Amino acid sequence: MATDMDWNAYIDSQCAVLGLTLAIEHRPGVQRYLQLVATMAPRVMDFELTPADEAGNVFVPVVPNTGGAS
Repeated sequence: MATDMDWNAYIDSQCAVLGLTLAIEHRPGVQRYLQLVATMAPRVMDFELTPADEAGNVFVPVVPNTGGAS
């Protein structure tokens, strides 16, 4: 787990990569959220999935109705 993570350095580097400016008053909330996600990530990653669990979404375009006003 990422308990020894330097969250300030991580937040700074991600803001730089994404070209974001993070207001100083938002930093504690962002850090708390990242810490929460870091505790949940192993549980999500350890959940075994099978091919039957794949959503298999397929986009099917709809042909527009051009038959006039309804």
